[in-house]
Amino acid sequence: MAEDDAVWEGVMGRVEIAGLSAEPGEVSRGYVSVPGLVPSWDMPAVIVRGREPGPTLAVTSGMHAAEYVPIEAVTQLTRWLDPDSLRGTLIAVLLVNSPGFYERSIYVNPRDGLNLNRCFPGDRQGGPAARVANFLTQNLLDGSDAYVDAHCGDLIEALSPFTLWTRAGDPEVARRSREMARVYGFEHSLGVDPESVPGAAYATAALRGIPAIIAEVGQQGICDSDSVGRHLRGLQNVMSSLAMIDPVGPPLPDPEPMSQMVWMRTEISATYHPTVVVGDRVVAGQKVGELRDLFGEPLVALEAAASGVVVFLVTSLAVKAGDPLLGIGVSS
Repeated sequence: MAEDDAVWEGVMGRVEIAGLSAEPGEVSRGYVSVPGLVPSWDMPAVIVRGREPGPTLAVTSGMHAAEYVPIEAVTQLTRWLDPDSLRGTLIAVLLVNSPGFYERSIYVNPRDGLNLNRCFPGDRQGGPAARVANFLTQNLLDGSDAYVDAHCGDLIEALSPFTLWTRAGDPEVARRSREMARVYGFEHSLGVDPESVPGAAYATAALRGIPAIIAEVGQQGICDSDSVGRHLRGLQNVMSSLAMIDPVGPPLPDPEPMSQMVWMRTEISATYHPTVVVGDRVVAGQKVGELRDLFGEPLVALEAAASGVVVFLVTSLAVKAGDPLLGIGVSS
């Protein structure tokens, strides 16, 4: 165990969520419900509590209901963990956007059409998304010692695996968050200012003093075993770095640090024809695609807004005004 990890020993944070709890050495599975919502908003959750004391790691998946890889990876993590050898507690909400799951809803929840990951810390008296965010802030994030929000590319998104951590006001929280992002083992990592991701769960957690990251691998509604395995290994690596479990394998390569993510969006509704794929390196001004009308007439030639690597790419033919098209990771 590294010297920096030793501070996590003996810490015991939250060991229950909305009435679902576990005694040392137990695993509890059940649904937790957001108060005041009709019809009910029920989320599957699992608590795995070790026999030995240690940190409480909070994990969410399915914030976006069609992001299947992290839902499966977090589910597998809860079934893989052995309470007899676990130090501390894992609390995992397997599917946050449960109303959107069987609807295959992308980006938003079907109750009020809002992106849950732009609604934190939420409002107990607000609409559905605000109430869910408030419920998770109060019942999951607060009292935890670290937090991972697991994601992947949505149904119309391709991406190169990356982690995001926030440069919160507390330098120690930022340092711990950055270390969690590093050990996750993905290709790219970026530290962002909380103001650039307003309402994001991981940024809210960091601002409340909880080291936190968002991790993304997988894409386009495909629940492939390789991506699931990478997310699972990343979560195991974080738990190992927190001294909750023993290492599951040799350390993975450090990510390529990014200084910023430059987003390109469309100002018009059109058909989208990219000429790059994720992983391509581009230079500012290089043609990266074209927008056309429904007759195939060119409307806008798209040029790279920065030099870097294409980390994110929309793969849908149809794009609406305001939609993201691609994200370029600029190296530090």
